[in-house]
This record gives sequence, structure tokens and C-alpha cells, in this order.
Amino acid sequence: MRTLRFVSLILCLLGLLNACSHLSENTKEKDKAKLFLQLSSDMFAQRNFSKALEYCYQSIEIDPNLAAAYNHLGIIYMETKRFSKSEEAFKNALKITPFYPEVYNNLGVLMNRQDRFADAIAYFDKALKSEKYGTPENAMTNLGYSYFRLGNLTKAKMFHQRALDVLPNFCLANKNLGDVYAKEKKFSKAIDSYSKALATCPLYDESHYKLGLALMKSGQKNMAKNQFEKLVSRHKTGPYVDRSQEVLKFLQ
Repeated sequence: MRTLRFVSLILCLLGLLNACSHLSENTKEKDKAKLFLQLSSDMFAQRNFSKALEYCYQSIEIDPNLAAAYNHLGIIYMETKRFSKSEEAFKNALKITPFYPEVYNNLGVLMNRQDRFADAIAYFDKALKSEKYGTPENAMTNLGYSYFRLGNLTKAKMFHQRALDVLPNFCLANKNLGDVYAKEKKFSKAIDSYSKALATCPLYDESHYKLGLALMKSGQKNMAKNQFEKLVSRHKTGPYVDRSQEVLKFLQ
């Protein structure tokens, strides 16, 4: 009887060891998938999109249940303007992790880039309903932009301000709020918002250009001229540099 118990104990221990070994292998594979995802992120940051795509697919091949890899794949495709593939990747991420606020935000950004602003609003709303969303200011700002493009300046202002209540130095929210005030012809408030954006992000050329426009439209032509000249001298090239040079011709 003791022998049978001893044999049973040995078999049980062997089973536990096999299970532990299997778990260890799974952990290694998951870590490997995350490593490739990090490599993909690094390549994306360097704007090497072909390598970013290659590493991202390797991550998914190793761990098909890594929702973050599908989310990143959607970002790569969105940045390279392959919008249908981007949407498919984001939705694959949601099949694995249905309550993934960052993916909902990214889907909203994707809709905005296609001028599908009503669709975008629905996704941003879903992102903001999640208590686990660590950066709600992103969805709030994006939501404000959607309403701005739809012509609802009241809601645009409200959501940009909500984003700034969460993160007062958020450059994009301050710049976008400046756009709302400029649209309302409240140029002193627009100047204040653009200046706040530049205080945190001094190389933000769009804010430099729009601050110059707001100064010009408020009658402060010398200050506007200085602003445009500063932008041209700092950035040398770019769409806002070209526009600034055109305005400077008018201000001469």
C-alpha cells in the first residue's frame, strides 16, 4: 500500500515538473514576443516602417494572443496610410482584449484621419468609459478635435479644457483650444492658448505660425512679424515656414 502511495506521489511530482516546464517555456515565448514588439516600437520611432512591420509580425507569430502587438500593427498601418489594414489590426486587438481603451482611442484617431468624425466620437467615448485608461487626456483632446471639425465649438472647447484639467501642459490640447478661440475670433484667448502650447513645446512650428496669425489679426503686427521671422529662422524648411514667408511678404 505504501509502495502504491509512493509511486503515486512520484507520478504527481513528475506531472507538476512537466507543468512547470511547460509554463516556463510559455513565459519564455511571451517574453520573446514582447522583445520583438519593443524592437518594432524602436524601428517605428526611427520611422523605419518596413522593419517595424517585420518585427511586429514576428511578435504576433510567436504570441498570437498579444493584443498590444495588434495595436502597434494598427499604428504602423495608420502612419503609412493603409487605413483598412489599420482598422483590421485594431479590431483584432479588441477580439483578444475587448476593454482596451488605447485601442479605442487609436481607432478614433484613424476615423479622424479619414474625416469620419462621427465614427471617431463613438470610439473616443468608449475609451473614456474605461476606468483603466491611463491617459484620458489623449481621447479628450482627440474628441475635442472631432467636435471642432464638425463645427460644434462648444463641445470642442469643453473637451479640450477637460484634457487640460488632467494635464495642464498638454501642448496639443492648448494648440487645439487656440484653434477654437481663433475660429470664434477671440484672438486674445487664442494667443494665450498658443503661447501655453509653446511654453511646453517650443519647437512646435504649427503653434508658432498660428500664434503669429492670432497676433496679426488682433492688430499686433510687429509682434506677429517677429513671430513669423522667429519661425523661419528656427525651422528653415517645412509647410509652416513656407506659409510664414508668404505672410511676411504681406507684412513688409
